[in-house]
Amino acid sequence: MRSTRPGLLALLSLALVATAAPACQLDTIPGDLRATPPGDGPEVVFALTHRPLPEIPVPNDIATFADPTSRTGRRVNVSLIAPTALEEGARRGFTSLEGWGTFAPISVSFAKPPGQDPRLPALDLDAVAARTIGDDFDPADDPFYVVDLTTGLPALVETGNGLFPPTVLDDALYWPNDPRRGEDSVLFETGEEGAGLLPGQYAPELDTDFDGVIDHPNTWPRAGAGGASAKVRKASEVLTWYERETDTLLLRPVVPLEEKREYAVVLTDRLRDRAGRPVRSPFAQVHHVAQADAMRRLGKALSDPSKRAYYGDIAGTGLEHVAFAWSFTTGPQTEDLFALRDGLHGKGPFARLADQFPVKVSTFRAAGLAREPTPETDELARRTPACAAPLKHPNIVKLDPLLPEVDKFLDSFFGLKGSQADALVETLRSVDYLVLGSFESPYLIGNDPDHEDTEGRFELDFKTGAGRVRRDTIHFWLSVPKPAPGRAQPFPVTTWSHGTTSTGAEILLRAGDFAKQGIAMIGIDMPGHGLVLTPGQVQLGEAIFRSLCVVPWIDGVGRGRARDLNEDGVADSGGYIWSAHLFHSRDNIRQSVVDLMQTTRVLRSWNGTTLSTEDYDGDGKPNLAGDFDGNGIPDVGADRPITTSGDSFGGILAMVHGAVDANVSATAAISGGGGLGDVATRSTLTPDPVLQQIMGPLMFSVPSEERKGSSCAAGQRSVRTLVNDLIKTRELEIACLSDRELAAGATVLVTNVRNKEVRCGRVDDKGRFRVPFPTSVGDRLDVQMYDGPGDAVESYGTCALRPGARPGRRIQTWEVGSATSSPVADERRTCAAAVAAAELPEGTGCQQFRSQFFPVGAPLVAPQEGLGLRRGSPELRRLLGLTQAAVDSGDPMSYAPLYARRRRVDVEGRALPPRGVTELNTVGDPLVPLATGYSFARAAGALPFLRPEAAERTPAYAEHATPRALYKELGDRTPDAALRAQHVLEGTSRFARTSGGPTCQANARPGPRCEPAPRADSACKVALADPDWFSEGRDLYDAPHGQPLRLARSASVAVTGAGDVDRAWAPRLGSRPLSGADVGAVGSDPLLGVFTIYGNPRGYHVWLTGDGCRAFDHAAHASNLLVRYLATEGRDLYVVSHPASHGCLADSSCPFFK
Repeated sequence: MRSTRPGLLALLSLALVATAAPACQLDTIPGDLRATPPGDGPEVVFALTHRPLPEIPVPNDIATFADPTSRTGRRVNVSLIAPTALEEGARRGFTSLEGWGTFAPISVSFAKPPGQDPRLPALDLDAVAARTIGDDFDPADDPFYVVDLTTGLPALVETGNGLFPPTVLDDALYWPNDPRRGEDSVLFETGEEGAGLLPGQYAPELDTDFDGVIDHPNTWPRAGAGGASAKVRKASEVLTWYERETDTLLLRPVVPLEEKREYAVVLTDRLRDRAGRPVRSPFAQVHHVAQADAMRRLGKALSDPSKRAYYGDIAGTGLEHVAFAWSFTTGPQTEDLFALRDGLHGKGPFARLADQFPVKVSTFRAAGLAREPTPETDELARRTPACAAPLKHPNIVKLDPLLPEVDKFLDSFFGLKGSQADALVETLRSVDYLVLGSFESPYLIGNDPDHEDTEGRFELDFKTGAGRVRRDTIHFWLSVPKPAPGRAQPFPVTTWSHGTTSTGAEILLRAGDFAKQGIAMIGIDMPGHGLVLTPGQVQLGEAIFRSLCVVPWIDGVGRGRARDLNEDGVADSGGYIWSAHLFHSRDNIRQSVVDLMQTTRVLRSWNGTTLSTEDYDGDGKPNLAGDFDGNGIPDVGADRPITTSGDSFGGILAMVHGAVDANVSATAAISGGGGLGDVATRSTLTPDPVLQQIMGPLMFSVPSEERKGSSCAAGQRSVRTLVNDLIKTRELEIACLSDRELAAGATVLVTNVRNKEVRCGRVDDKGRFRVPFPTSVGDRLDVQMYDGPGDAVESYGTCALRPGARPGRRIQTWEVGSATSSPVADERRTCAAAVAAAELPEGTGCQQFRSQFFPVGAPLVAPQEGLGLRRGSPELRRLLGLTQAAVDSGDPMSYAPLYARRRRVDVEGRALPPRGVTELNTVGDPLVPLATGYSFARAAGALPFLRPEAAERTPAYAEHATPRALYKELGDRTPDAALRAQHVLEGTSRFARTSGGPTCQANARPGPRCEPAPRADSACKVALADPDWFSEGRDLYDAPHGQPLRLARSASVAVTGAGDVDRAWAPRLGSRPLSGADVGAVGSDPLLGVFTIYGNPRGYHVWLTGDGCRAFDHAAHASNLLVRYLATEGRDLYVVSHPASHGCLADSSCPFFK
């Protein structure tokens, strides 16, 4: 249903009343500003007193207040009153924002003129599309602009070109009884409930998602969709830039806006309805009078005739063609992490951090025969021949003795066996030894790292350095390569960031590939993460380690930052890393980056002069810091290059880390992405941990036969609630109803007794219903059935009962218990204890969620919190737009320009040179949609999206222009357009937009350890396009492909005009793929690059290790490409420097391996 009370979106209300009301009383217009001309076109909605929610264009400085403690002088104005604890926490987070987001959507709604056909949009969408879609972002005739009031130039905005696909990657993940199951968008409505009905016409019997609106698809006919199935056609026609239900125009920045910058959003008189009438201001002037100063600066920018290439015939006319405009100020996004970086090095407002968190490392002892050594076990070790070598270097574990047993670990810990395990073991032969240790780092996202708070976030004053700083212990894994000719200690080192729920132990999957090229790895456990060992794994480890005399090491292996979050006595790695708690999710990223910066600070302290406090060679004296093998030389670090990398969540972290940390010389990310809002709305990972609490909790019912272990009898309907349990969901059974008590057509009302919120739905012919509802944990709930026939409510939007509605079955208590229970850490928390506390009869059963038991007969309460928003609703779309603004300061998009496009400085304030960054996407990635990887590349300057002539005509955008030769090579397309034409950004194989060729088969070859090649028929029919085609056919997929992109450019060439474009792109222009000739030489400039690794025709997330049973080993090829890039500090992308012979990466036969 549509909300009937002010919700999170009403966070603007205080500012609107306080700031706007006085302005509305003015009836004069300053002479240098423009009065609203006569007319009757669509009017901008600017309803300050509208209820339940004020409606204004967003973002908007009308919704901020002046604050001298803010770095922008402004702060977003937020009411802290909320109906649920989850919403209240989000509101508190918004109070900390010192301006609006730099990558968040921009929205403005319109009221249709009287007499306009209500079935049509307020705007002429065809005219908007003609001006903005398919012109490769030429702004000259755009109907709207987002103008930087410092430069006077417009930022480039996206409408419907396909940069940000709306399609979900799995359409069946949104929980039981989803009324839009099988539809392809979460953000926008795609269902048809009443074809031909006018907006505002309502009949509850037609309302299938129970939102109080007769929905129509938010689509618009699109050329080129003909011939496809109806489902694919509809997916192609989803409007991402206009919401028809609310007549809202939605704009997205193509690349992030500048930080701490004021912008004006301009609706020109080119923006019209189908009758040709321009849109209109709701005021006597073309702006809110409180923004007059900003409008004067806008008028100055539009008065410059030399900007004709940017504004077309509007340039030089001032405000004459402005139909409406408003202004907003962006907040600081990257500054916070730079301030914390400087603080770790003793500079700036947080300088105290350098002393509070010294670079002191503690290593875990490895040598010994007991997990907890004693004098007696130490003496036994000294008499044991197998212990002689380990005792000489008691803090390291040599790999060679361990390799014969490694396959057991690989199966147990990583699920690798057979040829994949063989390939990994072979790479690990290049690793000399491993070290486990820890150091301390500032903990900024709560009061206690041992008790993670989902509302925990940075609470710091970045102007003064004041605020909460706690302490956490960071666990690390370090791999050290074997020496080889030209490769010796101290080795260069890569900081590795792991994926969601993984650990620093993930380096074991990569360490061999890095060691082959002489690079050490250090992987830390990110906040809330750690290796959680099962008793069987501990037993396996002890048995193997005992034979090698490294038994104490098992305790180091099992250490980490994972804590028990769901109260079952077992630690949960990364359970809260992504959640509906927006600011905690954002600051999990920023906390991780702080820990990575402390890591590189530790590495730099291993300088050959600083002593540790530990004895690494058994002589009773402390050794040099970092000299874990006791040979008098630090093993890694010192002044050797430090690079950063990671996959999935770790790829996201690497993208941010490399941009901020002055110690890092190059960055390579695997399956990372920018635009976290796009990840949230498309990923197969986020529905349970993130969206479930935004769109839930849910009250629902299913036939009892569909749930194993139900307490209901056959033929009954099981009434349940869906709850989030970290990264998955669970169901709790509440009651068993007969088919008469829950009959087809009955109406169900769910009332939150505490906050008086009511939601409702209808029972279908199988006894199913589904009702989302907003609640805090522990709120009393009342579930009332109303018998049919016919709907008992006037509208599912209000849940107001019709006269004569007949109440039926009512549920106010927990009515059935569970036959089983789960372990809890606190033995005092039992069903029996809960029954006794509720004064219910002994033996009463319970339902259980975590350590909370709900006895049968006890009042029905909500086990979890949530907002209860409906899929495809304007409320959900608005909230997720605000979410992007909330997370921008932790989003890689904000940091992408720092590699080469924007100036950054070191801790002394000196300019840093540009640094290389390369993103390695995985085709059709279901977890981190690869469109978000290309979004990052676009913002970094690695993905051109403008035509060649843009560099000369609009030099402010020259860095995004395509070199003319590359444009021709791609068939007169920009690389960005080429990706979209092949549906690479959408990456959804179930649409079968592309397919494999006639020879398509499995990527397999025979071998003694190889399984029979699987059939690939079904995958071939839906094979996604391969935009870089590294296999050049050797993977046997016969994948659809065009001219390979293989994009790489110099980060060092500042592109300010047409003359710079070819120089910047010289690495790619000199390396025509499939030309049969190598470039050979490695340049001196760091490179920006983006590639897609084709490992599965249907799509996949992250590659792990090589496999000798593949016809073309895409994983080995990609890993060696990545490591070569980092080994050269970002200067060699081997597929670019060696377009003819790069296949050697797949079998590690390239010359640099020798």
